Amino acid sequence: MDDIKQLLTIEAIKQLKARYFICLDLKDWSGLRELFMDDATFDVLGARKVSQPRSTQADPLIEGADAFVAYARERLGPIVSAHYGHMPVIDIISDHEASGIWAMEDWLYSATGTLHGQGHYHETYRKSDGCWRIQTLRLTRLHVASTM
Repeated sequence: MDDIKQLLTIEAIKQLKARYFICLDLKDWSGLRELFMDDATFDVLGARKVSQPRSTQADPLIEGADAFVAYARERLGPIVSAHYGHMPVIDIISDHEASGIWAMEDWLYSATGTLHGQGHYHETYRKSDGCWRIQTLRLTRLHVASTM
């Protein structure tokens, strides 16, 4: 892949991730669904509070884009959220595959309190029908401050 094509691919993946954050915060569930491969997998154990022991975490590996959107709608639908992605490191594997790590920060506001977290998204991407989509997503947290 030449340098220009590589830069255009990286920009397309940055736009994909920006749409992910925007769709989450605006509760655009159909827009969110379009960003994933049908058979995408999601490891969101890192979305739980850092202080909560892993053995008690109820969120399993989520298989399938529809299942993830239902999960996000249930968890984020009733609250105000602000998600941010920073400093991506995107590696182009082939014309149709890439991987990336994003530093992340989120703020979640509910009637019962506030959660502020920092961590990373670890993702893989696949190009299908001319569009880049998320194939796998794993969220890890470095810090959580929560009154929820």
